[in-house]
Amino acid sequence: MSKTELIILVLFILYLLYLIGEALLVRRDRAKLKHVVYVNGTRGKSTVTRMIAAGLSAGGHRVLCKTTGTLPIAIYPDGHQEEIIRHAPANIKEQIKYLHIAAREGADILVIECMALQPEYQRVSGKNMLHCDVGVITNARLDHMDVMGETREEILACLMEMLPEEGLILTAERDFPDMLEARARQLGSRLIITEEESLGDLPGAVALDFPENVALALGVCQALGVERLTAFEGLKSFIRDPYALSVHEGHNTLLVNALSANDVSSTKMIYEKIRGPEEEELVILINNRGDRPARARDMARLVKEMQPRAVWMLGDNQEALGALCRKAAPGAAIQGYERAEEIPFASDHPRLILAVGNIKNQGIRLVERAKAELKEKEMGAYVQ
Repeated sequence: MSKTELIILVLFILYLLYLIGEALLVRRDRAKLKHVVYVNGTRGKSTVTRMIAAGLSAGGHRVLCKTTGTLPIAIYPDGHQEEIIRHAPANIKEQIKYLHIAAREGADILVIECMALQPEYQRVSGKNMLHCDVGVITNARLDHMDVMGETREEILACLMEMLPEEGLILTAERDFPDMLEARARQLGSRLIITEEESLGDLPGAVALDFPENVALALGVCQALGVERLTAFEGLKSFIRDPYALSVHEGHNTLLVNALSANDVSSTKMIYEKIRGPEEEELVILINNRGDRPARARDMARLVKEMQPRAVWMLGDNQEALGALCRKAAPGAAIQGYERAEEIPFASDHPRLILAVGNIKNQGIRLVERAKAELKEKEMGAYVQ
């Protein structure tokens, strides 16, 4: 054996020992937790994750919560939050770190948002990294179609890869019960499909967030033994994702921050709930990211379906995005802006600015500016 071959062999053995050691540490710390609740879906993951954690905490559990929505944030059992600072692109190995932190902090439940897209990563993160016993799917809508599938059925099949064996599955997705029931049987897990109509006995529940999200979070808490009213009290005090859906009012202007909605169907649902009178002018404001070309195509499809009066652009690749939007809506005025500070917040006539695409960079600056300069509206009137 040559010296080079010997070095390669030694390095391989050391790496193998590292993997074995990491697996043993994961199993050790997972054994310290009563439950790992893994939250997946197209929309609403961060909100549902936070609500579940709040409801379980109200029931007396020590919960570590991690979300990766508009900003990656960890909420510790004592209630304090920390933004997760990344020095490299997001990696699903981050999930293991927070499993260890949950055990170190004396948590009995880890509630964690899925950050994987590809089916093999969903499977590995749910079953091999976190060993989750409670799998939650908010919904299956058309998004990330370049990696998850071109139909809602294909996307649901991808989302289901993280579901646990011999565990508990909860979802608010009601369009594909046969698919969900078949997978639950295959895994030997119990399936609960929650219903927003069940909230009728809880005053104010439908004003907390979209009713299907509230019902799903409550369903998880109840399934894990927290009394319904106790869990609901916890949900009422949950802390929202800092840049989640919000509505801001200015002079003849309503700015809708739907920057984290992203997919066409969710964005249209939001618009239908918030839209005003017929004479209101619709402007679609797209914050574009150069590393998300599929999302740019989705936003052009949104423009085609909604036919706004104008399309405003922030972010990257505005020339290419503008070409897509001109083709999608020939009658719309297309305008590009370099900075969020340039967006006009006042109008001579009623106007709704629907901000979509991505929250990063200029999107965050846009929302921060709206919070500083406009009046933020209560979401309860819109989500009921």
